[in-house]
Amino acid sequence: MEAIKNGRVAPSRDQHMAHEVNRNGKYYCDRLGAACDFYILGLESDRLVEWILEQRLPFDSLYYYGSDRPIHISYGPQDRQNVWAFTDRGVPTRKGTEEWVKELC
Repeated sequence: MEAIKNGRVAPSRDQHMAHEVNRNGKYYCDRLGAACDFYILGLESDRLVEWILEQRLPFDSLYYYGSDRPIHISYGPQDRQNVWAFTDRGVPTRKGTEEWVKELC
């Protein structure tokens, strides 16, 4: 999932850029860290999210798109542990993440 701001890709917010620098030597994304999107064949993504939370793995943001879709996870100095679900139209929501967020407490 690329970071999108106002309907456009926003490299300054995209931790997929990790520590890449532009030709001026400045980071594309000042948030640093790194991000990836992945799916494990044969494992529903909600089970993967539950495992990540049970293990108390550090992360900045975790995006859940559905049980048969990849998850997005980012790691960075912020360590916000934000968990978001997305509607079929790509709108972020906390609806459906309540049980997962309880595990973070």
